[in-house]
Amino acid sequence: MHNVLIIGKESYIGEALNRWLKKSPELYYTEIVSPRNNEWKKTDFSRFTTVVHLAGIAHINKIPKSMKSLFYRVNRDLTIEIGKYAKEQGVKHFVYFSSMNVYGDNCERITDKNTENPTSFYGDSKLQGEIGLRKLEDKNFIIAYIRPPFVYGNGCKGNYHVISKIAKKTPIFPTYKNKKSMIYIDNLCEFVRRMIDDEAGGIFTPQNKELVSTSDLVKEIAKVNRHKVFFTGVFNFIIPWGIKWNKNMQRAFINDYYDLPISNDYNFEYCIVDFRESIKRTEE
Repeated sequence: MHNVLIIGKESYIGEALNRWLKKSPELYYTEIVSPRNNEWKKTDFSRFTTVVHLAGIAHINKIPKSMKSLFYRVNRDLTIEIGKYAKEQGVKHFVYFSSMNVYGDNCERITDKNTENPTSFYGDSKLQGEIGLRKLEDKNFIIAYIRPPFVYGNGCKGNYHVISKIAKKTPIFPTYKNKKSMIYIDNLCEFVRRMIDDEAGGIFTPQNKELVSTSDLVKEIAKVNRHKVFFTGVFNFIIPWGIKWNKNMQRAFINDYYDLPISNDYNFEYCIVDFRESIKRTEE
């Protein structure tokens, strides 16, 4: 029996993971708490074998500089404080949800997990949280650092929601072939479940087995919603120029992916839902 404490109440991934583990009550006992107002301090950590820390300020577009200190206070300082408390309370396994942004906000292609290069204070604050936790590691306190890419699923907000709205309305879209790493929420939850079983430590970059382009994503969403979109390569020559000068074009069409071999933990057996089926379930 694994006793798991999830710090991330009301977070999309936290609530999904809690539901996922509760499907097997004979194997996992879970509780989920909020990081706000020091609610986590009211919990007896000594009752748990694994703590999954999801609390943090997420990446948002156009982050004002005035928020910089808040990002470090939550993503770095709170993370380290919770890690220290967990260790003091005898927790053996700590899972920290970091971010792909530790490699840069537009990281192109990642072939090595250890080539961190944050380009914003969001990415740096997540990396600094990792660096602080590393000082706590020993044989009795194992830490896993998960750096997920684009996470999506039914009810998920953020970039997927924006793309979905476009896919359901646009009459035309370019066939430009970029590469994006994504992970469907069920696949991510299954990955974490396996890590909990193994009490795994180290840096992890889970993703779907399929790298997709933005046009692939638009095509599948439109198909599920029975919306006709005409795909053309006529505008493809403009996109590289647009990527250089327009941030929206950059977010939509730049390469932003992990090489598949660095995500091949468990031989990708955690990817229990393929890309097409995941879009269908997300759009339900």
